[in-house]
Amino acid sequence: MIVFRHARRAAILSGALSLVMLCAAHVGSPDAFFDGKAGPYPVRVIIRSPTVIPARAEIVVRVTGSGVQRVTATARAWGTGEANAPPPDDAARVAGDSTLWTLQLWIMRQGSFAVIVHVDGAAGPGTVTVPYTAVALGVLKMNRGMAVVLSAVGIFLIAGMLTIIGAAAGEAIETPGEAPGEDVRRRARKIRMRGAVLILAILVGGRIWWMVEDRTYTEQVFRPAAARVTVRVDTTTRGGRTARAGKVEPHTRILRFAIDRSVASQRSWVPLVPDHGKLLHLFLVKKDGLGAFAHLHPIAIDSLTYESSLPFLPPGGYFVFADVVHENGFAETLVQSVTLDTAPAMAWKPSDADDAIFTGNGVRSPSRFDDGATLSWDGANGAHARGADAGLRFTLRDATGAPMRVQPYMGMSAHAVVVRDDGRVYVHLHPMGNTVGIGTMPAMESELPGEFEFPWAFPKAGNYRVWVQLKHAGIIRSAAFDVVVNETSTTGNR
Repeated sequence: MIVFRHARRAAILSGALSLVMLCAAHVGSPDAFFDGKAGPYPVRVIIRSPTVIPARAEIVVRVTGSGVQRVTATARAWGTGEANAPPPDDAARVAGDSTLWTLQLWIMRQGSFAVIVHVDGAAGPGTVTVPYTAVALGVLKMNRGMAVVLSAVGIFLIAGMLTIIGAAAGEAIETPGEAPGEDVRRRARKIRMRGAVLILAILVGGRIWWMVEDRTYTEQVFRPAAARVTVRVDTTTRGGRTARAGKVEPHTRILRFAIDRSVASQRSWVPLVPDHGKLLHLFLVKKDGLGAFAHLHPIAIDSLTYESSLPFLPPGGYFVFADVVHENGFAETLVQSVTLDTAPAMAWKPSDADDAIFTGNGVRSPSRFDDGATLSWDGANGAHARGADAGLRFTLRDATGAPMRVQPYMGMSAHAVVVRDDGRVYVHLHPMGNTVGIGTMPAMESELPGEFEFPWAFPKAGNYRVWVQLKHAGIIRSAAFDVVVNETSTTGNR
C-alpha cells in the first residue's frame, strides 16, 4: 500500500509536469506565466521570481470565476512529499479588483518546485499545479549610504564596549569617590587592549567567514552551461557514401552544438529529457535587424553533442538560444552566437520534420501567407509597456476572413519566440503559458482552434520581434511581428 501510494503521487506529479512544466526557456525574463483551470475556475498565475535565493517570490493569481471566497498557494520542492511540504498560505484580494489575489511564498533553495494553487468558491474547490524553476540570478550589493551608516554605528558600539571594559577593570573595583591609582589605570589599559585584540579577531574572523559564504553563494548563481557552435560542410554524396577524390558534392551545411564537457562534469550535469518530443530546441536569430529566424531540433550525436542540417540563412552574425530540460525538471536556455558565411547553392533537407525558418521583416498586423490566409495579432495596436500584460492574442483566418483551425505543432496549437533587438531578452512561449512538456506529449486532437494567447509580460522596454509558428494542412507557417515596448503605459506605441 505504501509503495502504491508513493507511485501514485509520483505519477500525478509526473503527469502534471508533462502538461504544464513552466520553463526557464528565457533570457532576461525570469518571471513565469501560466493560464489554465483550477477545477471549475479559469486562472492565470504569475510567479515573480526573486533575484536571490532564499527569498520570497510574489504569486499573483487572477481568478475569473464567480463566487471565489479563498485562494491559497504553497511551493513544494521537487521530490518532496506532501507530508513534508509547508502549509499553504492565504492570498489577499487586491483592492479594487475582485478577480485578483496575491501572496508571497518563501523559496528556500534553488531547483524545481511545484506551486500548488487552491481555489475555494461557490462552484466548489479547485486546484492547479504550476511547476516553477527557481534560480539565483545575482548577488545583492549593500547600498553605499547604508554601509556608511552601519560602519559608523559599528565604530560607536566598539568604542562603547572598550570604554565599558576599561571601566570594569579600573574604576569599578575602586572605592566610590577615590581616584584609581596608576597600577589600576595600567591594568585597565592592558585589559582594554586585550579586549580590542579580541574584538579585532572576531571582526577578522567574521570577515573571512563572510567572504567564504559570499564566494560559495556567488558560485551557485545560475549561469547557463557553456557550449560551442560550429558549422561545417558535409562532403558526402547524396547517397550518403564518402565521395572519391575530385568528385566531392557538398550536400549541406551541418551545425554542431556541443555542450562543454568540463562544465558538465563540474556542475554534476543531469541528463536531458525530451521537451515536446525533442531533446534540444535551437533558435538562430540574425543580430542585424532580426531579419532571419530558424527553429531547429538537432539530432543527438552523444549526450552532449547535437547536429542539425543548417538551412540557407542570410550571412552574418546570429544569436543562438538552446532550450533544454533536465531529468530533475530543471530547464535552462544556453546562449551562444555564430557567424554564417554565404552558403553555396544546395537544397536543404531538414534534420527534423518540425524544423522551420523565416526570413524577412516583421509587420504590425496582420501577417499574410501565400494562400491569402492571415494571422492577426489582436492586441498589436494597443500601447505596450514594461511589466504589463503583453496582449499576445492571435487569430488565424482564411482569405475570406473566416476563422481557421490548426494542427498540433509539437503538441501545442502554436509556439512563439520573443527577442529584443539586442538579444538581452529572449523567451519561448506556448499558449498554456511558457510551458514545456517532459517526456512524450499527451495525445491531442487532430485540429485545434486557430485562436490562441501567450500569457507574458515584456520585462524591459525596447524594440522586440515576435515570431509565431503554427501548422496547417501539414505545413509549418511562421509569421513575424514588430512591437515597441515603453517604460510606462502612458507613452504610445508605434
